[in-house]
Amino acid sequence: MSIDVDFSLALNDRTGKLFLGKDIISTLGARVTRVHYGRFHEFPHSDLMRRIAGRLTQKETIARVNRSRLVSLLPVIRDPRPTLHLDPLSVVRHRLEARDIVLCHDVGPITHPEYFAPGVNELYVRAYDEIRRTKPHMVFVSKTSQREFHALYGNDFASSNVIYIPTRLGVKKGEGRPVEGVSRRFLLTVGSIGDRKNQARSIEAFSASGLVEKGWQYVLVGGRESGADVAIELARQSPGVVMPGYTKDEELRWLYRNASGFVLMSLLEGFGMPVIEAIEHDLPCLVSRGSILTEVGGGAMLCADPLARESIAYGMRSLAEMPDEERDRRISEARAHLALFAREPILASWRALVEKVG
Repeated sequence: MSIDVDFSLALNDRTGKLFLGKDIISTLGARVTRVHYGRFHEFPHSDLMRRIAGRLTQKETIARVNRSRLVSLLPVIRDPRPTLHLDPLSVVRHRLEARDIVLCHDVGPITHPEYFAPGVNELYVRAYDEIRRTKPHMVFVSKTSQREFHALYGNDFASSNVIYIPTRLGVKKGEGRPVEGVSRRFLLTVGSIGDRKNQARSIEAFSASGLVEKGWQYVLVGGRESGADVAIELARQSPGVVMPGYTKDEELRWLYRNASGFVLMSLLEGFGMPVIEAIEHDLPCLVSRGSILTEVGGGAMLCADPLARESIAYGMRSLAEMPDEERDRRISEARAHLALFAREPILASWRALVEKVG
């Protein structure tokens, strides 16, 4: 069985989607005949060319969603082989067929457009409408995403599978480097700073928890997304809160190794890889109650209402003051749960799916 892959997201995306796409392409090996990066068949050799290709791909996508007359002169992509789409948005540049495969991380742009940049919702509405019309093979990174998708678009697709994101190689390997300003006991949050990850409310909860008076810090790292300015300004005004921005790998390793607990009060997640990374570093975790993070982390997670400052503050105190026996028990249970994300079984599922579709 041979298949083509649309990996256009690699032109602009530097999140966990990028690493997953590389893993899938690598494990499929010779089964992959061609990889699409927009209209290119090779990944650009320079960062400048990558940015140019990414911009052109984005413009074509927007033009097709808006049904521009100019883009009608450029034929849609249709290979003789089935195509694996590593993001639903790429289907608008192709002639989608029922034999194709679409990987869906979440339907957040449809259900929660307020957490995304203006215009993103319209792009994904068009993509998902095409997917609903054509009904290809669907793959989801969680049962939560699968359930939400089918609640919106029905169940009569060529197939529907959940294949989790595998743990990343080398997360714990390598030297660590201390982060400036972090010197005491601290809780850690990793994720893009903004409304969706809910850091502002978490910062308010930390300030209300009384932990700073006991010598604790709260460290939040990640790049910026919609709503970042509010959280960044609040961090500046809050004693004990450290927000160093985007950290390098060695700094992130040091933070994971030295934190006393992990907090992620996200309002919307596609998967939540930072929770898995925290578990791999033996950190007890506090996550959003009733979210995909409880599916990813398992029963060992401490949970709080992400919309209630008092609930988050209570969870933070519980995390910081957790007795050693409870800490060891939760870490042991969480590590056992990680078996769901073992690399080889997950990548084998991708190989089996491609063979089956073919």
